[in-house]
Amino acid sequence: MELRIMSPQEDGFVKEIQWNNEELKQEITATMQEYKSLAFTADNIKDAKVDRAKLNKLRTAFEDERKKVKKLCMEPYNKFERQVKEIIKLIDEPIALIDSQIREVDDQERKQKQKDIQDLFSSIGFQPFVTLDMIFDNKWLNKTVSLSKIEEQMKSRMFQIGNELETIRKLPEFSFEAKELYKRTLDLSKAIQEGQRLAEMQKRKLAYEAEQKARAEEQKRQEELRQKEAAQKVEAKKNQQTAVETPKAEEKPTVEAAHQESDPIMSIDFRAWGTREQLMGIRQYMLDSNIKFGKVE
Repeated sequence: MELRIMSPQEDGFVKEIQWNNEELKQEITATMQEYKSLAFTADNIKDAKVDRAKLNKLRTAFEDERKKVKKLCMEPYNKFERQVKEIIKLIDEPIALIDSQIREVDDQERKQKQKDIQDLFSSIGFQPFVTLDMIFDNKWLNKTVSLSKIEEQMKSRMFQIGNELETIRKLPEFSFEAKELYKRTLDLSKAIQEGQRLAEMQKRKLAYEAEQKARAEEQKRQEELRQKEAAQKVEAKKNQQTAVETPKAEEKPTVEAAHQESDPIMSIDFRAWGTREQLMGIRQYMLDSNIKFGKVE
């Protein structure tokens, strides 16, 4: 079965389309040179438009002739192309049938190898959280990759996972959380980054809690100080009112050691007469001097 071209033979194809190329080229070149030297103004712009129309008409004539010649040259080829495609279509039909059968056999072999790979994975003894999908390599399904080669790669991956788990276990903080992420991804880098991220978050949390605690303690101290000052003011006001109401009451002050611890504590009873302002001044002096005093019974 052989395709033979009877007409035209190889030396029968048109080698060249002969026409007065050089003659027209020289003539048109000279004419175009004249146009290059022209300068049109508003006075002769109509002449410019006429010349442009002539040149467009000349250009269109050449283009039309080119297309005509091309069509003549392509007509026999287009017919030949249609005829060849009809024959190719006849050939493609059994090719498609054979391809479908080949694909079916390949699919069966692929499914069988995938099952063999699953059985091999189950027999090796991977860590409980590892599934075949997590380590699967599509190249394993190629016919050129043997099961022994796949087994070697699986065992190597299993040992690698064990080493990476040990690395995660030695993390100073959040090794559990890092390990949980690793179980889902088998990505050591991501697991370590997760541990570092949680450690940094914990550090910021502790700093924040310490700051909040210190702030709360300071607020509590300030509040206690304000309450103490308010109580002192209330007590002072109460004592002032008592002194005003009973200006003649005798008070028995007690003097505490103010300068030296060896000074003895003494007491004296006395009665004072004076204006309200004077008596209040005496009382304030004793308060300022930390002298204990009270009513004389």
